[in-house]
Amino acid sequence: MLWLVSLLFLSGASSYVQIQENGVKLPECAGTVCGPNSDCVVIREGDKVITRCVDRKELVVLRAFRNSKSTTEEIQLLHKTQQNVCNDHELNAMGGRILQWFNDVHLTVRGVDKSLKEHTLACRDDVAWMFLQWDGDDNGYLTKHEIIPILKGGQEKCIEQFFDRCDDINIDNQLSIDEWCDCFNFADNLRHEPPCHKAKHAVDPHVLGAFLPRCDLEGYYRPEQCHGGSCWCVDKYGREFDKSRVEKGLPDCGQYGSLTAVEKEELRARVEM
Repeated sequence: MLWLVSLLFLSGASSYVQIQENGVKLPECAGTVCGPNSDCVVIREGDKVITRCVDRKELVVLRAFRNSKSTTEEIQLLHKTQQNVCNDHELNAMGGRILQWFNDVHLTVRGVDKSLKEHTLACRDDVAWMFLQWDGDDNGYLTKHEIIPILKGGQEKCIEQFFDRCDDINIDNQLSIDEWCDCFNFADNLRHEPPCHKAKHAVDPHVLGAFLPRCDLEGYYRPEQCHGGSCWCVDKYGREFDKSRVEKGLPDCGQYGSLTAVEKEELRARVEM
């Protein structure tokens, strides 16, 4: 199923890709001139043959995936070469296209839907179904290795950066079910995206010092917000309450306070770092 889905994303269910091996050029690439850092690949779409030049760093990962020997170092190297190449508009459009693809594939080859493992946030059927296809070890998390067929399909320059921004709850270089589901909750309805959800997904969570607002299940701001050793209270739209900001401690948001005992400990640890 994983390989079928990757082909669907790349260029259609009847397509496949050939990569030159050991420096031997493919006959179909005879008329294709590539730069010094790229090689020609052949994409077959039914009876149609397309050649294109692909960066060799991309090919390293694709070959490694096909051989099931992909290494963390290779993935991280490729990740570093492609960080922050797309603007917010491009990333928003990327989410909509991925979601449309999820829906198309789900309708075409869905088989029997299964239930997701325990999760908190609402999840669309097609998004949940796709998570289960990629979660090869069924542990409730997606690693870069598991979603390489999406990341390295060769069609979308923004896709890795898009998924990096989805890793915004645990920030551990893998996607939990909640992170995956939350990432697509408003991908096809940005006009009605709640303010906190929008602000959180506009930030790269892996940038040192990035502020990721705390959102409720509907995507609005939670009352208590903390960053850089300070905490303060806000309304559901993120507007700060007067005189609520405190240093090295938790704010008293009065009747609007929503922290559980566990959340209080987590926030205290964060502001005291």
